[in-house]
Amino acid sequence: MILDPGLAIVSFIAIAFAVLLGMSIWAIVDASSHSKEDFRSAGSSKTSWIIVITICTMFSGLGSFIAIYYLLGVRPKILTVEGQGIRTGTPLL
Repeated sequence: MILDPGLAIVSFIAIAFAVLLGMSIWAIVDASSHSKEDFRSAGSSKTSWIIVITICTMFSGLGSFIAIYYLLGVRPKILTVEGQGIRTGTPLL
């Protein structure tokens, strides 16, 4: 069976949309799962990242690219801070 070119294009666009939306959702869930102290120690703001990714995804479609930047650029810093237990004003237990 040969796939109709129009159906292939629509399928590709739907899959690309789902992947990009999934990246945004992943970034928002990931940002939500870390503490504000970890973000602050890494030099970022938890609330700002969640709001920017959400609003840009909903209204402009650029949220996916911002989410990718968060996941590749900011998340590793937060994981490093979290793994080392570096928090401002929080003792290690």
